[in-house]
Amino acid sequence: MKISKALLPLFLLVAITNLRAQIETITYELNGRNPDNAAKNPFEKFIGEWTLKNDDWTHNWGNGTETIKIPGHHTVTKQLNTDNSLLSIIDGPEPNGHIFWSYNPKTGEVGHLSSFGAIRSGAGKGEVSEEGDVELKLTFEGEPKGTYRIYNYRWVSEDEYHMKSVQFSDNDEPTGLFYEGYFVRVNNKKDLKDNTAKNEILNHGKVIREAFGNKDIEKIRSLHNPEVVKALGYNDLKTGREDVINSLIGTLTNFTLEFIENDVESILIQGNMATEQTRFAIKGTPKDGGESWVFSGRTVVTYIRYKDSPTGWATIREIIQPATR
Repeated sequence: MKISKALLPLFLLVAITNLRAQIETITYELNGRNPDNAAKNPFEKFIGEWTLKNDDWTHNWGNGTETIKIPGHHTVTKQLNTDNSLLSIIDGPEPNGHIFWSYNPKTGEVGHLSSFGAIRSGAGKGEVSEEGDVELKLTFEGEPKGTYRIYNYRWVSEDEYHMKSVQFSDNDEPTGLFYEGYFVRVNNKKDLKDNTAKNEILNHGKVIREAFGNKDIEKIRSLHNPEVVKALGYNDLKTGREDVINSLIGTLTNFTLEFIENDVESILIQGNMATEQTRFAIKGTPKDGGESWVFSGRTVVTYIRYKDSPTGWATIREIIQPATR
């Protein structure tokens, strides 16, 4: 499955980018008000922390409908210092961003402003129902002139809502492009800890792919546990970090490697260990000017927390299943 290169406004489906936990805190003058007491806020139900249900995300960016996994999505939503405000900070897969809603109690209108990454900004208006559902009509930088999107946020339960964005042409006809997902509330510290660990694993993957691209042997070495075992093929078993690195040196000496696909299908966190299942494709180009080749397949990687790694994690087991076509 080839992931679209188009930007998603809420969270781009690119698992090879650097993910960071939220470390910024917004401070402001409350004048004695308690922002946690949000009973009068029409957006009250959204306040809290959210992640994608089962990491599932569905979209159509012009290549047909795809359902993929987005591990590590994390949204923190808070009221600011009025009962008519809501700020959502999204720190899942890049581009990270934020969404601001403001409610006009006289007209019942919801104003929307959002910004993601370096270029994608959205603006528009809508309304919120008595049940807390929100519908918005938005326009975005980078999308064709005259087009717009209708967003619908519909509550499934107090701890789950569904969001769908449908694009319309300048003739008010659906273009067929859309994206949607179900979001569930993060209710306990374990959920939040696991979500943070997933972000760290995705960041580890980004760092090691960059190291491969830069032929940085020492960085690659630091991202592997000394006791690592890798089954790169049925008859190709590498035992120990030095065995892995020695076999890699020859490859990087003769080829330039480029990761052209990296679709993370699942990440399972178990204490200080994590298992990632990913579909991948690597393009190799001979340095002597020969013909390029592509190797693709599925890999299952086990990571362990490792203090000597720059990411805090290290590969300790890996097995590769080559693609069969």
